[in-house]
Amino acid sequence: MLKAKKNSFIEWGFSRFNRFLLKSQFKRINISYSTLPEGPALFLINHSTWWDPLMIYHLNKEIIQSDGYGMMHEDGIRRFPFFRRIGAFSINTNDRRHLLQSLNYSKALLEQGRTVWIFPQGEEQHLEKRPLEFFTGVAYIAKKCPTVPVVPISIYYSFEHTKKPNVYIKVGEPLDRETYSSLNRKEMTRYFENLSTEQLDQLRETIIKEDHQSFRTM
Repeated sequence: MLKAKKNSFIEWGFSRFNRFLLKSQFKRINISYSTLPEGPALFLINHSTWWDPLMIYHLNKEIIQSDGYGMMHEDGIRRFPFFRRIGAFSINTNDRRHLLQSLNYSKALLEQGRTVWIFPQGEEQHLEKRPLEFFTGVAYIAKKCPTVPVVPISIYYSFEHTKKPNVYIKVGEPLDRETYSSLNRKEMTRYFENLSTEQLDQLRETIIKEDHQSFRTM
């Protein structure tokens, strides 16, 4: 398993490059949230495009402002080891030992006060595919860190009245710990999956209706 090896100088440079890249490719990046977690948190994000990790990095730098870490498939991180320098660590769901190491590394990061950002679908799936099909590793982490809030984040891409697409990001409320804490791993995974799906569908309906009042531009 390949752990993150953050470098503050590389992070500083990449955050500026990433901001320029996103601004050049999208008309607006819109964010909506009521509250933000303070301290460690486990963020669950739907995954439909190559852009998602860059959006999440931008969100963390501009809004969440946490010491954030994220899972990246082992093949990708070996091809692009640079990402370890900005907080990525490897996961390989085909190797049980590697998978367990990655999940326990996530647990350790949360216990140290960091945030962990996960795409529970494990790989890119079409934005409109339902159900989202989460893997059970997120429940494993949630059970090991029962006091850490679990926060769903929805990302939706939309071509509207402009040449470039817009992006809408919804940071949900922390999920009700009392509701899911007694569930087994499979049940807990489905609970996370269902609520994340519901939030994503609500975001889609809001965009279709062009109800932009709750958003601000990052």
